[in-house]
Amino acid sequence: MGRRENPIEADEPALGRLAAWLREQREQAGLTYREIADRTNYHHTTLQRAAKGQRLPSWAVVKAIATACDADLKTARKKWSHAKYWAHVPRAPAGQPRRAPRRLNPDHVESFADLRRVMHEMRRKADWPSLEDLDERAKEAGDRLPPSTMALVLKGEAPLHKPVFTAFMRACRVKEHRIVLWQAAWERTNNARAHVPMTARTYQREFNRAMKNSAHSLPTEILFKLWVAMKTNAAADRRDNTAPPATSGHDGTQQPAPSA
Repeated sequence: MGRRENPIEADEPALGRLAAWLREQREQAGLTYREIADRTNYHHTTLQRAAKGQRLPSWAVVKAIATACDADLKTARKKWSHAKYWAHVPRAPAGQPRRAPRRLNPDHVESFADLRRVMHEMRRKADWPSLEDLDERAKEAGDRLPPSTMALVLKGEAPLHKPVFTAFMRACRVKEHRIVLWQAAWERTNNARAHVPMTARTYQREFNRAMKNSAHSLPTEILFKLWVAMKTNAAADRRDNTAPPATSGHDGTQQPAPSA
């Protein structure tokens, strides 16, 4: 059976449980990693790394180990999906417990950031299909979800358009009656944003955020447009603040102040 394996040192409990389960299946099958490698298309070192708990293995590797050891694939998928989900949960500040993102329903959505969190949750429930798989599913329905574009959308570096949001939900196998509710949430969020004028301070905040993201290949054209909008809005604010106050006419209506 070879030498004893080193202890699992996983930073995330769900990943540690996956690694422990893979080791347990191998031991119960009485196989070495080299013997499992002979039954799969993977090198024995790749299989060993999957059971170390230091990094999340691909589903293909987990499935290969489970199949070679005659383990239950449904259990394997469940444990891998759980580990995959927690791998996407942001790290908690030092001294604070790590919590899963709060689940949202369509009525509680307040921003596009909420909608993006919902998209991550939908992807988790669909067993984390790759961006390439999502694109293939979208093609079957006559849509497109280019992986490079979706990567930017999910990170908040590209706008979330309604057709993309809808195609994503269908690719994640969301039920149609739920899609209608989420589409309404998108409409409500988009309309609310359209009716809130951006102040100079808001433009400044967006421009600063864009500058920080410029290292991630943010187009120069977007930065320039934000800069122009920020300057234009700031100039409008200065005109409003320096405009002479209006005076009341004899009939009580507001009259513009006389020019100097």
